[in-house]
Amino acid sequence: MKRLHCLLVCLMYFPALTLAHAGLAVTVPEHDAILERAPTLVHFQFMADMTITNVILEIGAGPRTGERIPLRLPRNSIGQSTAFGESIDLNLPALDPGTYVLTWQATSLDGHLLVDDLSFSIIPPA
Repeated sequence: MKRLHCLLVCLMYFPALTLAHAGLAVTVPEHDAILERAPTLVHFQFMADMTITNVILEIGAGPRTGERIPLRLPRNSIGQSTAFGESIDLNLPALDPGTYVLTWQATSLDGHLLVDDLSFSIIPPA
């Protein structure tokens, strides 16, 4: 009975802790964005501190579909990703007009794994 009372008190006084769930809130560029200029970075805004642990940038359409474009995460001296926080920016290489798919993986402090992708297109100048 004492444990149940303690649990109820915790739920009542710390609802943010019991309802908190790490997830992605926003990316820039947005998913399926059509851009007039190539972005120089991708911005992630999470709902809690996360570490991006893996990222792959691929060409998403045309004759080179699936071709990977080198993209590196910042890492510390022992190889761990330092792309950490609620707000994370990843630099992109120079990109030509085309469609791209960025697949990413992130881990929250409590070990939950998020895997998702976003695609965006860069239109050629008129």
